[in-house]
Amino acid sequence: MAADCIRVEGKTVDEAIHRAADLLNVLPEELAVEIIDAGSKGFFGLGFRPAVILARPEGEGETAPGQDGRLQESNGEEGKAQPEPETTGDNDAVTARGDGGEGGAGDRPAVAWIEGGQIHIGAGNIPATIIPGEHFELYVNGMPVANEVAVHNGDIITVKSREERREGEWKLTVTGDGLTAKLTVRPGWKRTWKLQDRLPSGRLELRGVPVDIALPAVSREELLAELNRQQVVYNIDEEAVRQACTEAREMEIVIARGLAPRPPEDGRVEFLFSTEMTRKEVGEEEQVDYREMVIRASAAVGDLVAVKIPPQPGKPGMTVTGKVIPPPEPRDVELVAGKGTEVIDGRRCVATAEGRPQLSRRKGKVIIDILPVLTHRGDVDLASGNLKFKGCISVTGNVTETMQVTATRDVEIGGDVTQATVQAGGTINIHRNCIGSFLVAGGNKSIYQGAEPILADLAHQLSLLQAAAVQLEQSARKQGGANDYLNTGYLIGVLVENKFKKLPALAARLEQLLRGTEGGEEEQNLIQLGRELARSFGSPSAIQSLNPAKLGQMAAAVEEMAAFCQEISGEGGNITLSYALNSRLQASGWVKITGRGCFNCEIVAGGKVEIQGVFRGGSIYAGGDVYVQETGSSGGARTLVRVAEGRIIKSGKIWPNCTLQIGKRIRQVENEENRVMAYLDNEGDMILGVF
Repeated sequence: MAADCIRVEGKTVDEAIHRAADLLNVLPEELAVEIIDAGSKGFFGLGFRPAVILARPEGEGETAPGQDGRLQESNGEEGKAQPEPETTGDNDAVTARGDGGEGGAGDRPAVAWIEGGQIHIGAGNIPATIIPGEHFELYVNGMPVANEVAVHNGDIITVKSREERREGEWKLTVTGDGLTAKLTVRPGWKRTWKLQDRLPSGRLELRGVPVDIALPAVSREELLAELNRQQVVYNIDEEAVRQACTEAREMEIVIARGLAPRPPEDGRVEFLFSTEMTRKEVGEEEQVDYREMVIRASAAVGDLVAVKIPPQPGKPGMTVTGKVIPPPEPRDVELVAGKGTEVIDGRRCVATAEGRPQLSRRKGKVIIDILPVLTHRGDVDLASGNLKFKGCISVTGNVTETMQVTATRDVEIGGDVTQATVQAGGTINIHRNCIGSFLVAGGNKSIYQGAEPILADLAHQLSLLQAAAVQLEQSARKQGGANDYLNTGYLIGVLVENKFKKLPALAARLEQLLRGTEGGEEEQNLIQLGRELARSFGSPSAIQSLNPAKLGQMAAAVEEMAAFCQEISGEGGNITLSYALNSRLQASGWVKITGRGCFNCEIVAGGKVEIQGVFRGGSIYAGGDVYVQETGSSGGARTLVRVAEGRIIKSGKIWPNCTLQIGKRIRQVENEENRVMAYLDNEGDMILGVF
């Protein structure tokens, strides 16, 4: 080919031909092409090799190869390497020299292009034109060029990017409370342009891609000077200062932080009881009694209900400017005793009555009251849980199966009590019926009232048993001789089995009555006596281990406890209801049934018993008089009415198979009687009179 041929590469031969046509400013059909290497696409990018051709305008003369046997490159100068672009180092300046030779150019125009950020000038007699654009300064052969300029191959072309700057903004602010110094920063920036690659062209306009560099808005010296000007001296954060002066980003950063004053602790009242109904927390594997899940607060006399915590002063703080910030003065509170409470030394509130503690606040005062009544609206069931309260309880609904209502004072129930337990330290008033339930009024006093007749029977039976055992022992010794062995325990066992059958049952009944009872020393003595009697008569072997001396000791202890129980006052523990069925009623005071009466019930009262209807089946023991409208039944239901010695039994009508007992005197009624009054005459005999 001719010496002015050019060497061109491309991905394919066709692409290389088109690039050569553009460079030589001719059509592809007007080129003479020699393929040096057809190239290779490779496999997934591996082994790729570009296509290489030599091209010249068709019709131009050929020349012989160079001395080294290769064709000359497009610069047209034998043995010369292509000139490399140069940079001046000023503001990213780019310097370029021509890339083409002069030989054989003819009237062909030169072209210019940008590749890799460098300007290249191709060979040609007609100069190429460069337009500097708005973002660059253009120098040709060291001379600045303001507008477009014609350049030839071999000219020294230098390009410098213009530069734009925006200064950063910053502001230091101390908050109104003086506790924080904040720096608000908006960084500045510097913008330059990088030459954008352009394809070869006779007119080359310089175009750039903007390059932005953020600049810190404030220097350390400037920031420290401003801190000094605003007198910020306390607790300056050096790391925050470094960050603000070195990081070029928009931010709001705390440069200094003061010390807030520690607030004082106002005087307060610590309430030692929960004012709300709470539920007991239980574990996953813990056994749960859902009747005991609900907890209601109540206080007894002498309980500490609330304490006053005195005020504590605060601690001064410091502003960022070094000024002391005094803390506010603490506020005090006055603990005031309300109903049922007493305040001691102005700091401790103690309950003087039983009930539910309540707290109220009024103008710097905390008032503690004791509400004597717990009102439960609705039924007592699993949803409400058992009711246990130190004070009075009022239930507007029913007490349902297996539930318990326990109060240290009075209990009032608006509905029925069914298969439940109601215990009161005072009076029980049930507006409707009691079915299959256990009622205890008067607290431990009712226990004494219930134990007294059992103890009296036990004392009598034990005395008789001791006398019989002594008599048998003496008789046996007379018959067998003084030196013969005598098994006294066996004789006592035979007597209990045949003549004193009531003793084991009475002992078991007393132990059952006292089960679960709590109290002071006298109550514990009674409980211990009941357990000893139950053990002594609990089995044949235990009975045979007794002797007359032991029986005498037991009889004396039982008589003493019976006398003590009889002296207990029964005032205050009363029971009133409309109707009772299959229930136990135990009261230290009186018992009054206002409706149909009682069926198959056991009533123990320290005072009188009044039944305006029928008492059919069961037993009554009263420390006072007894009045029953109708006792027993035409069918002969076993019914017992028993009063203390010196008391009276009245019945409007009494049926056969009823037993009346006054003290130790017992009378079995064999015929139907009307308007009967039973009493003891002056000689201690029971008289059945008419009233």
